[in-house]
Amino acid sequence: MIIDFHIHPFCKEATVLPSPEEALNRMYGDEEARFAPLMSAFRWIFQEKTLDQIIQDMDQSGINKAVIVAADYSTAYGTTVVTNEDVARMSKLHPDRFIPFCSVDPSMGRIAIDRLEIAVKEQGARGVKLVPPMQGFRFDDPRHDRLWEKADELDIIVWTHAAHQRSTPGTDARLGQPFLVEPVALKFPRLKIVLGHCGFPWVWESWSMAARHENVYVDISAFKDLYGDFPWHAYSSADIEHKLLFATDNPLANFSECVEAVKELPIRAEFKDSIFGANAQKLLGL
Repeated sequence: MIIDFHIHPFCKEATVLPSPEEALNRMYGDEEARFAPLMSAFRWIFQEKTLDQIIQDMDQSGINKAVIVAADYSTAYGTTVVTNEDVARMSKLHPDRFIPFCSVDPSMGRIAIDRLEIAVKEQGARGVKLVPPMQGFRFDDPRHDRLWEKADELDIIVWTHAAHQRSTPGTDARLGQPFLVEPVALKFPRLKIVLGHCGFPWVWESWSMAARHENVYVDISAFKDLYGDFPWHAYSSADIEHKLLFATDNPLANFSECVEAVKELPIRAEFKDSIFGANAQKLLGL
């Protein structure tokens, strides 16, 4: 079984607030010339691509299930790109294919906590997706401890962008430093945390977090072209092969190309099988 631990269900059935075009304007502003190909792709996706086409793409690549994520950028951009209601609805339509992860904006304080509780208790979210470089918050800021307390209480997974950020202008990539998760991992040792996107360029910091904290995992999305620089051997040596999760970040990365990149890795077949699905099955309780 192959489980993709992180995809964006961008399609015409998804909701973009206040609208797809206004969201693009707010997020890319005067940078349209530099990001023209990406913006053009997003325009097409939200107007033409269907949810069924995403499933067809998964089928063609041999991906059985995928974690689909919402994205709340209310404070930084005044936008939401796929809502919590969207991922709940899509997962109910295809419960054998999709696992919903909601999103909240930590800077919204009590509102974020309330929205998280609603998403989990009423909409079935299994985790929450956060993007510190885009949402503009520090993961280690004690003001967010109440959010982590709630996530811990709800027994969900916290997925956080923990890497370089290249898809949006004006973001502060330093907020993706994996060691910013350290205080939270220490305060909440039962809280399951996934560091997204391999940790690039901080791959050793991500490895250190996974090696030292029982509750910290790493997904390998977005940077397949840099797999040759990822310390696979160190995960084996530290006996933490179970901490790595296959993911793509589709549509920002291609399903089939990511699958093939893992198949071509110079690691044991059993390690590949763990990455592709066994680790995610255990973490998600499937």
